[in-house]
Amino acid sequence: MENHIPILIKITYISFFLVIIITILLPHTSQLVIDDYSTCRDIKNSYNCGNLTNISYPFWGKNRPSHCGAGHHFYLNCHEDNITTILISSQNFTVLEINTKNHTMKLKRTDLQNLCSPKFVDTYLFPPMFQYLRNVINITIYYNCTMTTTIPFPTRQFLALCDQNYDFCYLGDKNYVLEKYWNCKKHIHVPVAADFAIHINYFDSLPRNVLEIGLGEGFEVQYSVNEKYPDGGSIASSTHCQNIMFRYLFPAMVTLQFLIL
Repeated sequence: MENHIPILIKITYISFFLVIIITILLPHTSQLVIDDYSTCRDIKNSYNCGNLTNISYPFWGKNRPSHCGAGHHFYLNCHEDNITTILISSQNFTVLEINTKNHTMKLKRTDLQNLCSPKFVDTYLFPPMFQYLRNVINITIYYNCTMTTTIPFPTRQFLALCDQNYDFCYLGDKNYVLEKYWNCKKHIHVPVAADFAIHINYFDSLPRNVLEIGLGEGFEVQYSVNEKYPDGGSIASSTHCQNIMFRYLFPAMVTLQFLIL
């Protein structure tokens, strides 16, 4: 029993000094965050990759440190060919443009670079952090279709040469007539810009290269973040504040514990 008394005294001393340290350092936490973020405002720490230049908050990646961004959702991956990708809801998108003033991005599905072997999943974003703009429409691409009865070809089709059967592209989420008379093995929903070429010029057959060009032009999304960056007097994200506090408080706690013990 007597052996436990020194341990209790040590714990009491440690707790007492930790309270003092936290009380002293907490008022300065916001200043530490602002000082730590000051390097992020330097243009040399902006994100630059290919045609994307001087990209700032909420994005980070490459030479722009993680504490300069708003979390993993806004990580930009710069590839060797100077192409940038971003991971949203477990899907890879190629980033074509970023407008940090309007909080908009132009994206395209990376897997659709090869139209014949995409990942057969619909396109999902991560609302409300990422949302489609009003100038975005959906198209449905049907793969490997065989006719169940004799009817005319559906309009706005393309012969994709992906297999021996037909592949079709349809404006909208579904074509119930096509699905009734055609047996298609797979289909995907893909967002495109409202001025997509299929909507304007092609009313019968659609050349495959036109579809590929239209998909390559991408679609626009709006991004939003709740956290404000410290530039201009705002505060950083709560996660970043916690990282700063851990960085400064944890060494002090360990040192104090060893001194007392």
